[in-house]
Amino acid sequence: MAYPNILVIDGEDNFLSLVMRVLGKEGYQVYATRDGQDGLRRHDQKPFDLVIVDTHLHPLDGLSIIDHVKNRNQSTEVIVLTAFPTEETRSLAFIKGAKAYLSKPISIEELKTTVRQNLSPF
Repeated sequence: MAYPNILVIDGEDNFLSLVMRVLGKEGYQVYATRDGQDGLRRHDQKPFDLVIVDTHLHPLDGLSIIDHVKNRNQSTEVIVLTAFPTEETRSLAFIKGAKAYLSKPISIEELKTTVRQNLSPF
């Protein structure tokens, strides 16, 4: 049985480590990067089942990453995270194809539930 693979793109090392550990224990194959361009290169080489992306990245922001991911592979689901939620960013994320928009700080249980919900047929 192949386990879903998840790409996490976030500028915070501690958050990346936590997400890798937590989702890894859930049986997912988790890859992490602080750099949006690196994340897109990885996704272009091997599409992911799910991408979790922060909105505030430089030089490529999370909303641009959604566009790229969805243009490459419509079946890749996207969860957006932000420490600076706004209604405008939320609306844009959903218009671009995100399945969830979560505000930081996020509880581990909320993250696990959201990932599970967005990876259901696995």
